Amino acid sequence: MTGETMRDLLDPLIGKRGSIFMVVSRTGPIGFATGENKKLTAVEIRPDGLLRLERESGWAVIDPSDVMAVVWNGDDTESSPGQFL
Repeated sequence: MTGETMRDLLDPLIGKRGSIFMVVSRTGPIGFATGENKKLTAVEIRPDGLLRLERESGWAVIDPSDVMAVVWNGDDTESSPGQFL
């Protein structure tokens, strides 16, 4: 997946509650909650092509070329598998 595609998928989730999961090649699923104090605040493509996700409580840097799927659950108490983006 490209950084631009991931940014376009994640930008609408800024400020929303729920959880985001990514299926990463050679690693498996990774995820993080976007709760009341951990909302996604920014999605930025760095000059080296990596994607920086910023939350109120920290940040993560992801190589978008290793991401195969992105899933978002709109409410962190929801029991459904979520929506593939």
